[in-house]
Amino acid sequence: MLFNLEYDHGTILEGYLIPDGFSDLPHIRVSDANGDLMILPCDQLKQAVIDSGRHENGRVGFKLDTTIIPDLAERTSLMIHDAKSGLLIYRRPQVPQTIPLKILRLETQLLPMVKFDYHCGRHFQYELPSVERFGHETALQAFHLNAIQSIYISGRLLLRNYEEFLDKGFKAIVLLTDPYYELALRIFLLKRMARTQISFFGDRDKIILAPAAEHFADVDLESEASLKMALKKAPQNVRSVLVSPVTRQLATTIPEQLVTRSDVAAAIDLLSRFAIVGHDSDSLYFQHAVGELLGIPIDDFPLPSRHSTLENIAAQLRSLHIAELMLEEDLIFDHYVREAMKPSAPELRETIVSRHAKTSH
Repeated sequence: MLFNLEYDHGTILEGYLIPDGFSDLPHIRVSDANGDLMILPCDQLKQAVIDSGRHENGRVGFKLDTTIIPDLAERTSLMIHDAKSGLLIYRRPQVPQTIPLKILRLETQLLPMVKFDYHCGRHFQYELPSVERFGHETALQAFHLNAIQSIYISGRLLLRNYEEFLDKGFKAIVLLTDPYYELALRIFLLKRMARTQISFFGDRDKIILAPAAEHFADVDLESEASLKMALKKAPQNVRSVLVSPVTRQLATTIPEQLVTRSDVAAAIDLLSRFAIVGHDSDSLYFQHAVGELLGIPIDDFPLPSRHSTLENIAAQLRSLHIAELMLEEDLIFDHYVREAMKPSAPELRETIVSRHAKTSH
């Protein structure tokens, strides 16, 4: 899906929304702080879209003016969404002073930090949390919103595909998690997914995770033997959901790509370009660092808390050799990152990459 707002002159604004389907007829949902105003078809012809073969009839543009909304200029909280997916296309600044930064928060957990994203995102003109729900092309379009200088994007992205934007004004932040705890969380969510719908999983996630959800459906999470057997018998399409997910996010470009120990250095090298790297073993540091970067108070920062059920599962996983093998790259990665984050540790890139280079030979 491609989208953008071409201009907003107060009494008139224009943009476009090119849907995924070649023959789909896109519609926009117009709203403000008081609720929905209307749903309108995109009826403006964009000849370039036809010429490029992106849409059947090229009617993907939209135009709002005072004949449609008489008090358009006064609608300071105006928002435009794709009527079908709910994707935010454009909104006028919702706060007196938006944060003049472009931020990417890389999500590494299967459970998104929804409250944190809302708390931060509302200070930006454009926000797109859990961007992975919309696919690669839509994510790229969000990064390409050049006319907007206040952007907050979060999601479980394969960051190599978006690395170029770290040279184009985006600052990346991440809160890393203990690998065993994240594995426990993934198994817990997969078992739950087998019995109920999970709202924060997009269509692509549901397809990729479905085999793993079926595999863990009847596993007793309180039994170390049951967990061990499930991990040992996991087929490749299940293992791919569990094996060193953070290293894969930082070192690969396609979901099916496997990682090896040699990828850890590349993952850490990319991590060294982040503006903020936090770890859930010291979430207070992450709070203060984000607050300082964004210039907002940290008093009510909603960071996720540890759950005793998941801690118990993680404790069992720590005693299983099969779990250690599945997390080998992430465990190495996590060790060097935590070492580099210690107050006396040298600079991240030089120290970690050189240390790992020695251990790889």
